[in-house]
Amino acid sequence: MQKKIKHKEKLLFWRILTYGWGILTALFFVSDFFGIINCSSSLRTITIIYICVLSIFTSVKEFRRWKDKKFLSQYKGEIFIIAYTLIMLLFLILEVKNPEKFKINREFTTAYLSILGIFAISYNSKYLKNKK
Repeated sequence: MQKKIKHKEKLLFWRILTYGWGILTALFFVSDFFGIINCSSSLRTITIIYICVLSIFTSVKEFRRWKDKKFLSQYKGEIFIIAYTLIMLLFLILEVKNPEKFKINREFTTAYLSILGIFAISYNSKYLKNKK
């Protein structure tokens, strides 16, 4: 019982850290894109941190999914996929309409594709586990 609580606490820690960095990263990208704050020099570092934290959280979660027969994934990462997709679509539309004013930062594209890839791996793992 004590081990199960420790594993849940570890997963909760990584979930909170991941959500925090995910929201912070999105805010930095939006602020930079619209010229609210010029944080382009920090975007690479923020992107690396977020993708690493997301990768660690996903790895810990998937390990728990396959090790613990009673593991139930109650939290959905789809909200981040939807949010980042909407941001990407908005950025693309604005850049196409006004390329002199708006430019999509390369780090945002990297973050977006990394998030999609990590989610796809996790989703397939969940599918395979449920199929088993």
